[in-house]
Amino acid sequence: METVTISASINKNKETEFFQTMESLKALVKSYCNDFEIIKKEDGNTMIKIIFNRKEELENNFNNKEFNILKGTINSLCDNVVININGINVNSSLSRV
Repeated sequence: METVTISASINKNKETEFFQTMESLKALVKSYCNDFEIIKKEDGNTMIKIIFNRKEELENNFNNKEFNILKGTINSLCDNVVININGINVNSSLSRV
């Protein structure tokens, strides 16, 4: 299994927009992965956890149209974005993933 976690601080003025957009994208994105979960932490930060069954699924799907929309949304509505794949920090900027 391949696990992608995206941690971010949601801009307070854009929090409603973020969660509405995430809810709309959830069904689209979930069809390409095994699990998709949005976790709002007590400190106000958010973590998105995406699980793929195999490395090939991650490689084939993480840059498709649906995931690019997801990453673009996070990039525009959040700060301090950190992406980890299997616990390894791969990028602090969604624009390069």
